[in-house]
Amino acid sequence: MKKILSFVSARTTLIFTWIFAVMAPWLFYVCRLGHVYIDIVLFDGFCTTVFFIMAISAVFVSILAFIRIRSNKYKDTNELPKWLNVCNAVFFVLTFLFTVVWIASLSVMGKESSPVAFRTLLPTLFTGFAIIVGAFFALFFPAIKPRKIRAGIAAVVIVALFFGIIGSLYPLSVYKIISHPMVIDTGKDYSVVFATNTSGTGYISYEYEGKSYLVYDETDGRKVNSRIHSVSVPYEHLDGNVYSVGSTRVIDELSYGGTNGRTVESKEYAFRSDKTTGAEKKYLCVSDWHTHNDLAKKTAFLHSGYDGIILLGDALPGLQFEEEAAEYIVSFGGELSGGTLPVYYVRGNHETRGSYATSLSERLGLDGFYYVTETDEYRFVILDSAEDKADDHPEYGGMTDYSAHRAEMVEWLEGLAPSEKPTVVFSHDPKICLEEDLQKRAFEKIESLNAVLMVSGHTHTSELRKEGELDVLIDGGHDKGKFVATLLTFGADGIEVLSWDEEGNVTVSHTFLYAE
Repeated sequence: MKKILSFVSARTTLIFTWIFAVMAPWLFYVCRLGHVYIDIVLFDGFCTTVFFIMAISAVFVSILAFIRIRSNKYKDTNELPKWLNVCNAVFFVLTFLFTVVWIASLSVMGKESSPVAFRTLLPTLFTGFAIIVGAFFALFFPAIKPRKIRAGIAAVVIVALFFGIIGSLYPLSVYKIISHPMVIDTGKDYSVVFATNTSGTGYISYEYEGKSYLVYDETDGRKVNSRIHSVSVPYEHLDGNVYSVGSTRVIDELSYGGTNGRTVESKEYAFRSDKTTGAEKKYLCVSDWHTHNDLAKKTAFLHSGYDGIILLGDALPGLQFEEEAAEYIVSFGGELSGGTLPVYYVRGNHETRGSYATSLSERLGLDGFYYVTETDEYRFVILDSAEDKADDHPEYGGMTDYSAHRAEMVEWLEGLAPSEKPTVVFSHDPKICLEEDLQKRAFEKIESLNAVLMVSGHTHTSELRKEGELDVLIDGGHDKGKFVATLLTFGADGIEVLSWDEEGNVTVSHTFLYAE
């Protein structure tokens, strides 16, 4: 027992105990995305309680460190009073447990959600580092021997703080466009969407009927400063035309003036429209990739010759930050389409979560997530199933009103008239609506539209099923390290469906005739 008390009361142990004690509430806080699951399993408010206990513990460990290091009375480890030894042991154990807790909290989120914790940490990194370093110098620095070690620590800290200050005032990274553009068919025009590695303004340039166009991403005359840039272009301006995109970095956006950085421009892209008549059309469908961009692309590129891309949603666990949408939606769609093919975007239930979810439609250049768009020969009805649980579910933090949203969508759907063109419906969730009455109304209306097929995702399975008289294809997506993508081939007589996994194995093969 004496050896244990001697170990936990040693100055070196105390320094490391203090470092982990003050880090625990900070890191536990940035892991808060996973707290809702812990609270559901244990009791509501558990994580908040643990956070405050961690903070109190950090204060007490700091007091003990001050007494132990800065007081001459308690410098000798072998002559410490019993109460001080007991306190050192208690807070050593607590700090160890709290460290296990925040690491476990991080692991609960898994590979898909844990990057959100790091993104949450980044804005607080410099301030947190400065506070901890300042407290460290006040408590421990004079006690560190020999002088060479003290000098080395001081030098490293000064350099880190210097570059931290510079980096917080002026960007140190090279400004660049991070992927090919994604050209979304919005039902009324094209929205050319692309992303940069940090914030700036964006534009598209092209020529049409002998006139040069330079169109900015703007709102009411003011250029939008963001990572994701979207510019609306009329169908006829882009079909069969060449365009490029560009962006200017914004370092400071002020009420009067500001500071801009470098301007970057892309190569030229030759855009191929899918609105022409006569030939069969091939569409790649991808759903539920959940941050597994590379696996989804590997699977998709086992086939080629696509005329369009259909993204069926669930790109990631949630939308807390703009850079998540940039990486897992915009860049992903751009890489699949190469900037040369039209993209149709269907919102997944995971894109309805997080503070950036309310900005997504605007940044993608969409008026909303349900609409109709047509080629010369086909009609696509794109629906928004939104969330898959009731609005009062704790996962949503009281921020959802999707029941009313779905009711409005079904009313809109019921206002559509049948078309002579073959109709395909796209919905992330094959149920369309969580509410049974709305679900019934939606499927009755779809059947009256004589839809050939509905294509969905969400369940992470690859299969064909029936909803009444309606044929439904579940696309597949990611499941336990595997992935399934789908090719829809629109021919003269029907739609051929082919789904395959990352190894090229066929999971679904069927043809739906228009006459059926």
